[in-house]
Amino acid sequence: DINNGKAWDIQWIRLGDKTYSLNNIENDIIRPRFNEPRIHFAINCAARSCPPLLNQAWEAENLNRLLDQQARSFINNPKYNSISPKAVEISRIFEWYAADFGNIIDYLNQYSDTLINKGAKVSYRDYDWSLNN
Repeated sequence: DINNGKAWDIQWIRLGDKTYSLNNIENDIIRPRFNEPRIHFAINCAARSCPPLLNQAWEAENLNRLLDQQARSFINNPKYNSISPKAVEISRIFEWYAADFGNIIDYLNQYSDTLINKGAKVSYRDYDWSLNN
């Protein structure tokens, strides 16, 4: 168990004259600077319940296309989310980062293959923290 389960908080990444942890980079730099909720489908801890990591380079010319692809793939995958017009049972990512996503039904409807009713019941799935191998 690396650092009592706090591997993401170990400061080991040097940028300029500062040292950062993976959590610092995600939550203190990337999220505030880019205000982009799709980041949660691209950068994660690789647990079983996390969106699958893309085996491709993120480059300026493919960034939006790949972020859309990852969002659509994760949201519509029944391994992670169950979506029907009247009820959704979704990943805890949407609960933990609710401020990033805004109105969750509106956000999901941007990518969901199923149109979700505005008054749909929203619940969250348990999160599996085991390694996604």
